[in-house]
Amino acid sequence: MSDPVTGGKPQIDPFGHVVDSAHIQIFEGTELGFPDPISKYIVFLALAALVVGVMILWVANKIQSGQPPKGKLWNLIESLIFFVRDKIARPGLGIEDGDKFLPFLSTLFLFIFVCNLFGMFPFLPSPTAHIYVTGALAVVSFGVIHTIGIRENGLGGYLKTFIPHIHMEGGLGMRLFGFVLMFGMAILEYLTAFIRVIILAVRLFANMLAGHTVLFMILFFIKMVADPVYKIDIAQDWMFWPVSIFSVLMVTALSLLELFIAGLQAFIFTFLTAIFIGLAKHPPH
Repeated sequence: MSDPVTGGKPQIDPFGHVVDSAHIQIFEGTELGFPDPISKYIVFLALAALVVGVMILWVANKIQSGQPPKGKLWNLIESLIFFVRDKIARPGLGIEDGDKFLPFLSTLFLFIFVCNLFGMFPFLPSPTAHIYVTGALAVVSFGVIHTIGIRENGLGGYLKTFIPHIHMEGGLGMRLFGFVLMFGMAILEYLTAFIRVIILAVRLFANMLAGHTVLFMILFFIKMVADPVYKIDIAQDWMFWPVSIFSVLMVTALSLLELFIAGLQAFIFTFLTAIFIGLAKHPPH
């Protein structure tokens, strides 16, 4: 009996290719499997860490040599690090603190950027399209932000920075109202400390997931007009080439946009982390 929704055709999961699994599907029916408990995201997170570590150590040795940058790779990596310094660390923390936290911020930026770029290659997953990965990155930022705040202000002093100073003129009623208002705003400030990192995780995850899902669905239009298994009822044979050309052109254009988004999301995540570190280190009074 046919499914009234799908017409008897197999259901398609547009998120299937971004879900973590123990294999990578290269072609239909061709898979590269990993031994338990290793999954594809574990493999590519480790690979991203290895790539970033090698990049930073390699360019650090080159810079220590005192030679001017030579070659495209050297110039590219050094430009990315200087970009983090000049556009993220120093604007968010000031020159002195920005240079101090540059190793952490540049590592965070490059790691997210490399993870995002993996998804630009056919058959490869983007680990940042998984909420667990972006959540772990947000937890790291959360730990650094509040560790710095406690170290600079002391535990009690740092907790007090979340309590707003409200002075109400008038009698007992106004002072009581001021206390209730201060208490409520303090609760919101404490919650904000957690909401900020949740937003960091969700923003990165949602953007990467949405981008890969859109690319998948546009390419799947080709199967919907050509493959007998998935072919929709209104599809005609003459539609194959127009739909194929349209899908390929759209995916090419959106892939260029995805390349920009890969860098933009790494920038936003790292820049907001720098801003939050600065607020924790030098809280407004």
